[in-house]
Amino acid sequence: MDPVTRASWKTLPAPEKRERLDVPDIFSDAVAARMRGGHVPVDMDDRWFIYFEDGWLHFHRSWTGAHIFAIKLDGCAAGVRVIDGWASRDTEQYRSSGIEHDRQTVVKLIHSHFG
Repeated sequence: MDPVTRASWKTLPAPEKRERLDVPDIFSDAVAARMRGGHVPVDMDDRWFIYFEDGWLHFHRSWTGAHIFAIKLDGCAAGVRVIDGWASRDTEQYRSSGIEHDRQTVVKLIHSHFG
């Protein structure tokens, strides 16, 4: 199957208001390969569209296309690590419960869609 791209779903551009998102995690090469393949929602209950582009894994809400999270991946001896990231702070598109909640959400999304 071809990897998912930005053009695979309706997306909005990255928000101007963002907060740095540290995700101190390392993923296996197998999980990283699946992350690079992306994720297209399969039904209305699937709330996330995820694609990989230029080293960044992008997370958009499936219904609105709002760009909520992005993390930059880089290879390391143990697999792939997150070296940068951000969470949207555009309150018209996303109401965050705080940076720790956002961090947990990103990790949960990775594990549930690619783990």
